[in-house]
Amino acid sequence: MLLVLPVHFVMLLLYLVKIIPRKRIKELLMFQLRFYKNKQKLIKNFWKDYIFKIKNWYLNQKKEDDIIITASPEFLVKPVCEKLYVKNIIGTEMNMDTQKITGKNCYGKEKVLRFQKQFPNIKLKEFYSDSLSDLPMMEASQKGILVKGDKRVVVFNETIEEDKK
Repeated sequence: MLLVLPVHFVMLLLYLVKIIPRKRIKELLMFQLRFYKNKQKLIKNFWKDYIFKIKNWYLNQKKEDDIIITASPEFLVKPVCEKLYVKNIIGTEMNMDTQKITGKNCYGKEKVLRFQKQFPNIKLKEFYSDSLSDLPMMEASQKGILVKGDKRVVVFNETIEEDKK
């Protein structure tokens, strides 16, 4: 880990000064996976140790037909979705062995495009995120909710927007 941290720091600096694009930085930050023989076991053990961080408010309202939309590589999130019995996941498609993104980074407006392609006839009732970078997805939903810990704030509400017209 001591060898990896300085490399990550340099890569993040290059990203911040716009030398490395977001898609490439994501690939580079995953490079340490190359050093693990059993990547699946590593990821499952991670979720075994950190599943407790999923907030109770979500667990209490969770439904089997929830859709997890994430910028993270799908292979990182899939094990926790299986454990939570959530069937639908949309994330960045990345080859776990090569750490190369196949297609586009599932971020910002790309999340909306990927959601609409996979679920063309569904309008989300609520979309929860911990980042305002998900505003396009919030605006594509009836209600967009920003999450910080246990606090949830509605940042977009379709009915309020319609009332303003």
